[in-house]
Amino acid sequence: MAGCRLAACRRRVVVGIDEAGRGPIVGPMVMAAVALPVDELRSLRLEGVRDSKQLSPSARERLLEEIEAVAPVILVAVHHPDLIDSVNLNKLEYDTASLLVKRVMLHCCDVAAIYVDAVGPVQRYESVLRRVAPGVRVVVAPRADAKYTATAAASIVAKVVRDRFVEEYRRLYGLRGSGYPTDPETLGWLREVYERSPDSPPPIVRRSWGTLRRIAPAWYREKRKTGSRGSGSRSILDYLGGKGG
Repeated sequence: MAGCRLAACRRRVVVGIDEAGRGPIVGPMVMAAVALPVDELRSLRLEGVRDSKQLSPSARERLLEEIEAVAPVILVAVHHPDLIDSVNLNKLEYDTASLLVKRVMLHCCDVAAIYVDAVGPVQRYESVLRRVAPGVRVVVAPRADAKYTATAAASIVAKVVRDRFVEEYRRLYGLRGSGYPTDPETLGWLREVYERSPDSPPPIVRRSWGTLRRIAPAWYREKRKTGSRGSGSRSILDYLGGKGG
């Protein structure tokens, strides 16, 4: 995990969890957990904290400062393409959210609720989190970032962190566009880099994405299915202390 900010918390809080960058063909997926004091939620809403997709980059940067000023716990997990190409994405999110919640619970003694944007079966996700936060209300809901201030705050944190990675990739690799496989600018950049280096894909490219079969076939590889924990998709636990997360 990266970007960890922790402070002792004795106030009643709610926790939001969200991700940015699940779908792109370039760059990391970032997951964030933010603990917010219950008595700060209204002021954050009035400041404009909402779903990060509804905000401009400058607004997200401004609101990140507001969130950092009141949040006793902000945790960020950054998953790079090597890991993403090796695991089931739903399981990766479940495992990451569990680790984030465990870490939050170590520092916040009064957690009223946890709000998470839905991925996969809602009941399964909720049961995973209830195991690590017994007795705490857990809500996994579609569009949670549009419904709950804490999840919106997490979406802002995750989006700002991912955007900063993308900006660095523009400088280092000449990346164009948003990084999504439907973006013509990104597709053009991939074709150009592939033509120059068909045997050496940049490490920022997700090689298990089907788009590569068409535009950069030598880069494409099937997602690996086995890991140190036996049969089935690999887990984030296979990467703790290693190169993937």
